[in-house]
Amino acid sequence: MSEKDEIAREVLPFLMDLFPGVPVSTFITIFKYFSIAVFSFLGIFVLSYVVVRFYIRHKSERYIKNLDALNSIEKLDADDARKKMLRDLILQCVILGAKIDFHTNRKNNSKSVSQIIWKMCCDLGLDKETSILYTCAAMVYDVGFLDVNAVYFHTEVLSAKERKLLRAHIMNSYEHLLFVPEDIRSVFFDAAMFHHENYNGSGYPEGLHDEEIPKIAQMIRVSETFVSLTSKRSYRKVFQRDEALKILNESSYWYAESYLKEIQKIV
Repeated sequence: MSEKDEIAREVLPFLMDLFPGVPVSTFITIFKYFSIAVFSFLGIFVLSYVVVRFYIRHKSERYIKNLDALNSIEKLDADDARKKMLRDLILQCVILGAKIDFHTNRKNNSKSVSQIIWKMCCDLGLDKETSILYTCAAMVYDVGFLDVNAVYFHTEVLSAKERKLLRAHIMNSYEHLLFVPEDIRSVFFDAAMFHHENYNGSGYPEGLHDEEIPKIAQMIRVSETFVSLTSKRSYRKVFQRDEALKILNESSYWYAESYLKEIQKIV
């Protein structure tokens, strides 16, 4: 006797007592189609999960192939263990970044922001390891969004309560970033917590200003804004490069002048 028949044998007497007078054949038919519906739903759920995982993995592998940060590891003056740690970190961050983009309905946001950060680091002459860490942090700075219902990222108009909920995503980052080795984790926390701080002190969550804001957060602030302006969003049109830069300059008091100049050079 199959497991389904065993369940039916247990359930049918209960249903017959609950609904006296209803023919047994009716219960059997209902149970049959109910079982089909349940197993079909489970099958669709599992298939969807596998497809999403494959999609994220596939996008990640394509991006990794030509990733400058990964290719630069061999040039580092570091031992093999350190190089392996950085290589593994990059791979984890690429996959997590793709997951964040899929969840938030923002195509290539992680890739685009991190590429700008890498170019900015190189142009500013930062050392290779710092550049790698900043680039990785720029892939996952919005990881707190994974705890926010995905439906909000497909909504054109949000209520004040929903906007407040989205702003709180920065507070949800801690547990998602525990995979980062402890000695470099502060860079990732700074990126996740403070990328909405403005240079003039008008940002959140703490209203930091000037050099109180960690450098990685300052860099992401201007880079993310440019990428957002030039990307498709459900709540507004896409701006061209020059239009986006004009908007950035009109709000220049939000950004560190050095990074605002840099992004105009490299995009």
